[in-house]
Amino acid sequence: MLHFTLCADDFGLHQDADNGIIDLVQAGRLNAVSCMSVGPTLGQNAGRLLQAAADGRAQIGLHLTFTEYAPVGLMPHLAPDGVLPAIGALIQQAHLRKLRQNEITEQVSRQLRVFTETFGRLPDFIDGHQHAHILPGIRDAVIAAVLNMPRGVWVRSCDLPLSRLLSLGIARRRAVIISTLARRLKRKLLRHHVPTNGVFFGVNDFDPHQDFGDMMRIWMDAARTSGKPALIMCHPGHPKTTDIWDPIAVRRPDELSYLASDQFEQDMVLRDMTLVAQPVAASAQNA
Repeated sequence: MLHFTLCADDFGLHQDADNGIIDLVQAGRLNAVSCMSVGPTLGQNAGRLLQAAADGRAQIGLHLTFTEYAPVGLMPHLAPDGVLPAIGALIQQAHLRKLRQNEITEQVSRQLRVFTETFGRLPDFIDGHQHAHILPGIRDAVIAAVLNMPRGVWVRSCDLPLSRLLSLGIARRRAVIISTLARRLKRKLLRHHVPTNGVFFGVNDFDPHQDFGDMMRIWMDAARTSGKPALIMCHPGHPKTTDIWDPIAVRRPDELSYLASDQFEQDMVLRDMTLVAQPVAASAQNA
């Protein structure tokens, strides 16, 4: 039987996302949750998540945020007006080496501190909202932070070989960009012996005409044949009832519906796949 990691991102963003994620953890349909330290509902729902994820049911990680929302504390260079930039602007600044390394390092530290104060422990893993953790400057701060933690904290890799990525037929342009940007992070993780997932799936365009179940079956088939520890990301949630900025809110209920369904259970059984007692990440040598 193949063990794989299914990780829901954006916990703490708003109540409806949090409730959907907790429902899935309680139902055994997720085994990892990535939490936004900048999220307005993280504090009020962290206890419920801890209870749902008890006894190793799900790992809880830090979803580092460097786009769209307010940072933890002041960032006068990256967020002079109190709001972090859009992902396109962040990518440009990172590759033009305009990020202030001390500011980035401090923001990683602050978001990590919020996480540990909220959950009473270090995260099991670290990744990034809109994959910002793969960018120059940010990735170095992430690796430095992990190397100062006890062994075992893992970092999400977001890369796939180009031929495999194109064969999936899902959000090809976005997936190619993410995978290309992610390769240097993967090399650095290997060099520093930081554990990471072997393969990564879940990139999509959040098109309302896409069938999430169809995409999950494609990703599970690819994970099944990869021969490496697989991570699939998802973004479930109940219909949004707040005014919190959430550009993918319309898609969250579709993901929640499929992941909570008997069909998802049947799809895993047909592929001899399970979310129970999985090895979350490979050693660096095997990733």
